[in-house]
Amino acid sequence: MKVKALILSLAALTLAALIGVAGPATGAEPGPKCAGGDDPTKVTVGIVQMIGCWTTTQADGADVYHARFDRQPAYGSVRGIDMNGFLLAPSTGNVAASTELEVNSKTWTIRTKETTTNDPAETRLYSMKVPNVNEPTLMGGAPFTINFTAPKTGSFLLEDFRLGSNAAWSKVFDGFSPVGDVETPVNLLEDGKGSMDFTIQLAGIFTLKGHPQSTTIKIPTEVGEGAKIDGFEIHLEEIDGIKLIDIRDFEAEYSAEEKKLGGSADFSLPFMGDKGVSFGFEIENLVVTKATVGVSGVKIPIGAPPAGFITALNGGFGFKQIDNYFVLNLNAGATAEFGPEVPTPWGKLVPLEVNSNLKIGKEGQDFYFLFDGGVKVFRLPVGNVYLKIHTNSGVAFGFSIGIGFPSYSNNPNDPFYIGSSVDGWIAKNRFQFEGKGKVRLIGLDIFDGRILINDKAAGACWKVTFFDGGAVYEYGSRDVKTFGVSCGLDRYRENYPSATHRGIAAASADRPRKLTTGAREVILSARGKGDAPRFKLTSTDGRSFEVPQGKDIVRTKKYMIVVDRKNKVTHVAAAGLANGDWTIAPYGNSVPIMSVKTGKALPPERVQARVVGKGLSRTLIWDSRGNPHTRLAFTEVMKGGYEQPILTTDKVRGRYHFKATKGGHYGKRRLRAYVIHGGTPRQITIEDRYVVKRPARLRAPRIVRAWRNVYAASATWRGVRGAHGYIAEIAVMKNGKRLTSYRRVVGPKRRKITIRQHPGGSFAIARVQALNADGVPGKTGARRFRLAPPKSLTLRKAGIRSARSARRVGGKVMLRTRCPINGHCQTRVLLKVGYRTVGKTTFQQVPGTYRFVQLSPNSPKLRKKLAKGRLNRLRVVVRQHRTGSKPLPGLGATVDNIRP
Repeated sequence: MKVKALILSLAALTLAALIGVAGPATGAEPGPKCAGGDDPTKVTVGIVQMIGCWTTTQADGADVYHARFDRQPAYGSVRGIDMNGFLLAPSTGNVAASTELEVNSKTWTIRTKETTTNDPAETRLYSMKVPNVNEPTLMGGAPFTINFTAPKTGSFLLEDFRLGSNAAWSKVFDGFSPVGDVETPVNLLEDGKGSMDFTIQLAGIFTLKGHPQSTTIKIPTEVGEGAKIDGFEIHLEEIDGIKLIDIRDFEAEYSAEEKKLGGSADFSLPFMGDKGVSFGFEIENLVVTKATVGVSGVKIPIGAPPAGFITALNGGFGFKQIDNYFVLNLNAGATAEFGPEVPTPWGKLVPLEVNSNLKIGKEGQDFYFLFDGGVKVFRLPVGNVYLKIHTNSGVAFGFSIGIGFPSYSNNPNDPFYIGSSVDGWIAKNRFQFEGKGKVRLIGLDIFDGRILINDKAAGACWKVTFFDGGAVYEYGSRDVKTFGVSCGLDRYRENYPSATHRGIAAASADRPRKLTTGAREVILSARGKGDAPRFKLTSTDGRSFEVPQGKDIVRTKKYMIVVDRKNKVTHVAAAGLANGDWTIAPYGNSVPIMSVKTGKALPPERVQARVVGKGLSRTLIWDSRGNPHTRLAFTEVMKGGYEQPILTTDKVRGRYHFKATKGGHYGKRRLRAYVIHGGTPRQITIEDRYVVKRPARLRAPRIVRAWRNVYAASATWRGVRGAHGYIAEIAVMKNGKRLTSYRRVVGPKRRKITIRQHPGGSFAIARVQALNADGVPGKTGARRFRLAPPKSLTLRKAGIRSARSARRVGGKVMLRTRCPINGHCQTRVLLKVGYRTVGKTTFQQVPGTYRFVQLSPNSPKLRKKLAKGRLNRLRVVVRQHRTGSKPLPGLGATVDNIRP
């Protein structure tokens, strides 16, 4: 059994030889033709490149390509479309004429559909040239539907296939029975390439002590080329077939296309006990890019008492070729265990194992520090995390956690899986954050969601069982775009921006640089080394701009070129720079270009605003595109061109309540909007027209009351709706003329005025007028009242009238006493129930005045009954006399507002 384990190290080479007999066809053979004899053409969207026979239609101003399957080139006996080196064909030959592949050049959506309807159609995928060079080989599994949005960069998982379930693949991998149970991911990669790396999990007689072993055959593809065998990867968890040595975690990798060979392993000798030594290496293009050595099985305590133990350490170096020189990369790593050992069916295990690595290296012109690691729970790999710090650009980071079965690892393709991940970067004033979450049960995605936020857009996609959806918002746009049933986030995904060291040229005469401009990029600035550079700009569609050798400024109707020697920068400004794939090539006698920047022209500001409301109380509502460093100013324009400001704001949209301008400019008005950029208006528009009418005179206040209490004269009134204030007056009139007049202007919430020291008189008039928004008085509400008792009033009549004015107010009794002229009145007010006096008050009153008096029973019990209006037979007795004369008999009356 142990000897058979050694076979696995030769398994990959054996498989490669079995498939290698079907090597690539010679290039002398003519390519396949369309059904009508025409040559097929290539269509590219994102990372996907397709060769087929196309017809073109228009939709929303974009080209939409259609490829009917019965018109496609024949590869052997199968007609189909070459997609990144895979052959896409109809599910059956009977539906070839009724199904097609549709590609939208604007949205980058790719889908299979019925030719006459938009109903989805099923398709099959074939491998070309592997394993059969002359006949495409059907990938395993049932037919599936194509419906996705091509990503801008990176990779895309098209489908998982069981290659072992196909007869052709089974013959190739004969003897490896578990193959039919292993899914092989078909990935679409950048530059029209793809992969279907085939992993074989060996079980049965190939296991060692129950540890499964694996080998991976690398099968890359490329559009127009098909598939080929490129190399292999081997992973053995344990090899003990060699006496005196125990090998664990043996890994080996070979790639012919990448010219890479590598491997690593842990080994232990008998005298080492549980300890072991690890080594690893990687050779790429005959250069040692990685060499590591380490120790395992140690127990170095962490802390005191130890919270865990370091169980493995490693370190190493490598070389990487950049341009014409080599850079030394350094790396180090450690593995630690935390928690006490727990007995399990697999032996004693620690609950948590963490491994971490530090790598210092260089990518392009950018040094970096990379921290990464993984987490194992009871030896199950469930998570990993990384942090990459670039010294000249920014930082990238991410983490993931999850568990899947039956692999017992963080594998989202397992039939049972739950997990999530976050990746992001911040660099060069740009950023991107991306998150994913997935729950899978019996091979069905119960939930699968993604979210993407960067400096260009924010969006999300989701799938809940059989229901798909997604949306994205591009900053500055007015609408939110929806994806329907295919996720289009990859179209907005950005790669980490590459860095250029300040001492290394970005472009020179022998090394031109390529760049891409967007829809509004109309300015290009190139900084030279020691001087302003001179160069030629050429686009793939034939446009070009040349910086002259002997002139520093060129102005035409279509473009302008400025060579700024003082600042060592050359500027090219032209509308023709937009939407192009450019090559910038300095002249042979020019200085190298150190950096290139492009600038965008601001789009026209789209302002929508209106004024709503009535009268002078109005509301401004606005919405705009929201260009950066832009402010909005709104004014109302009246007759004669008179303009009054309303609001200046940097908010993109909102509401603002304001008062329309009062005065003599009533009538039609206009709402004017100023778009201010850089402190000056760059756009002026009239957004709305409205009418402000002159406020009408308000009605008279109702229920005006007035009285005098000793010297103080007061007036009250009911409010008027819409009043902005009131004018109240207490005047003494004679023969139509005012003898005295006291006028007060009060606010809209006031309902009373009081003149503390009114000189008196016989009669007075209280007048009240409501003020409108312009301060114009409305109609008059008036009340005539006495300031003093009549001169003919005697003490007896005064007492009778005073007693009769008594009324209950809550738990008190209020009455108005009168004092005739010709002397002060000694006044005594009594509260009686039957013949018993229950309350009293005594005072001296000024002659010729009224006075309001309040008093209550002395007993709390009686006060409570009075407050409830149940103190029956309560009377008020008023006794008045002059000084030096006898008091008159008590003149009494019952109290009003008491229940009988």
